[in-house]
Amino acid sequence: MPAFGFKERFARPIEQGIKRQTIRAERKDGRQPCRPGDTLTLWTNWRRKNARKLADVRCTFCSPIVIDRTDAGPTVTIRGRALTPHEIEELAFDDAFLSVGDFLAFFRDTHGLPFKGWVIKWEANHGR
Repeated sequence: MPAFGFKERFARPIEQGIKRQTIRAERKDGRQPCRPGDTLTLWTNWRRKNARKLADVRCTFCSPIVIDRTDAGPTVTIRGRALTPHEIEELAFDDAFLSVGDFLAFFRDTHGLPFKGWVIKWEANHGR
């Protein structure tokens, strides 16, 4: 059962069902982090004394993603298909960011751009 840790700022949106996806960096071993149908366990303060389980959820989608910024603006590709500006905005909101700018700044500051990883989506919480 794959487990994912989240920053405290994402705990409430996950518990409220607002955030139903995560974007994770590529693994060092190159393997896919999970597959549709897998049960995912979501935590905050994972691997710490004050760890708190947020939810058990079922993965519905897991696909490669690339996030970058060009002179023309943000670019995001999923499965090799470039998203439209509207789709990029939806992706940012679904990941609990207030704007595309906040979304891009998070990935730039946390991982650097271009970012390569996986977008993982899940269905509504089905247990805690």
